[in-house]
Amino acid sequence: MLGQGCCRAVLARGPCAEVTRCSCGHIHLAVGPVTLRLEEDVLRALGHTLLEAIHQLELPHAPAHEAEAREPAPAAAHGAPTGGWKQ
Repeated sequence: MLGQGCCRAVLARGPCAEVTRCSCGHIHLAVGPVTLRLEEDVLRALGHTLLEAIHQLELPHAPAHEAEAREPAPAAAHGAPTGGWKQ
C-alpha cells in the first residue's frame, strides 16, 4: 500500500513481473498477485541469484545428488552483504 504522498516510478516491466521504485525509497517487485517490498541491495542480490539459476538451467542436466553437491551456501547464492538471508 502506498503511503500518503508516495508515488511509484516503473523501473522495469515484463510479461510476468514489474519493478517500481516508491518515492519513499522502497523497491516493489510485483509477480502476479504477489508484491515484495525490498531494499535496493536485496533487489540486486535477488537479481544475481536469478541469473545464477538461469545459468544453471542452461547447463546439461545432472543427477540430483550432483546438483546438490555443487549448490553454494545460501549466503554465497544470494550475495546479501550481511552474509545471511535478509528479510
